[in-house]
Parts: sequence; C-alpha cells; structure tokens
Amino acid sequence: MIDLLVRHYIWWFIIPIIITYILNLISQQITRWAMQQTSYAIIAIIGFFGIVIHELSHLIIAILFHHNITDFKLWQISNDGVLGYVNHTYNKNSFYQRFGNVFIGLAPIFGLGLAVYSLTLFMYPPLLSWRLLVVICLMISFVFGFNLSRADWINFWYGVPFYLIIIFIVTIIQMLLKKD
Repeated sequence: MIDLLVRHYIWWFIIPIIITYILNLISQQITRWAMQQTSYAIIAIIGFFGIVIHELSHLIIAILFHHNITDFKLWQISNDGVLGYVNHTYNKNSFYQRFGNVFIGLAPIFGLGLAVYSLTLFMYPPLLSWRLLVVICLMISFVFGFNLSRADWINFWYGVPFYLIIIFIVTIIQMLLKKD
C-alpha cells in the first residue's frame, strides 16, 4: 500500500507541481524581460487574452467549488500593477470548498493549457496561412497568463492538505478493489 500511495503522491501531486512551477517560472522570466523592454501597459495589452483566460479560469473553478465571488476583474490596467483578479470567500468548515482551493489556485494552468490545445486543433492541418499569425499572436498573449501570482500560490497551498487526503482515500479504495 505504501508503494502505491507514494506513486499516487508523485504522479498526482509532485509532478504536477513541478510542471506548474516550471511553467510559472518561464512565464515570470518572459514577463520580467518584456517589461524591461517595453512597459506595463504594453504587456497588459499584449497579454489581454492570456490574462482574461487566467482570471476566467479562477472564476469558473471557484464557482464550481461553491465559493462566494465577492468581486472580479478579468482584465485591467491599474496603478498597482494588478492585471486582473477574482476575490472569493469560502466556508472554512466545508471540506469540499477547502479542497477546491487547490484547483482554484492552479486553474490558469489548466485553462491556458486547454486554450493552447484548442489552438493546435485550430491550426491543424494548414501550417502556412492566416491561422498561423492568429495562433502566434494568441500564444504570445497566453505566455503572460501562465504567470501565477503570490495569491494564487497561497490559495493553492490552503487546499493541499485536503487534496492529499483525497489522494490517500483514493489509494485505499483502489487497494480494497484490487483485493477482490
């Protein structure tokens, strides 16, 4: 059982966190470089689609986990440098809502991953066409959306204990089903 539990924790927790961290790091570096070359406003405009998908991903998953949405902006240019946000509250006594924090925090990775996948379908089969220009422009915009904020990571970590408990329960169920 311990072997299976370790494998589940590696495949369903550690590897996704490493991938997310690497994507986030790449996005942060590109954003930092682009800000040095241009300006905050230009990055906000270029990153419009990526930022909107980022915030929309948080919003949709927060609603799915029954969080109370108190305020949100899918995109903005503001003096504080915040390009968008989703403010939400949840019942701290609800296992389901606390568990949801894991997915709310990482939602942009899934949302933008789905957007990138959809673009590859849109691109297939013609490689050289007007579609290529659209895809390149959107991909550049998406890069800025992969950047997870400190608040995103904090929200994620609030849900981690509940996520680990679910992995443990799934492992036990899997072990019980294998015995039959």
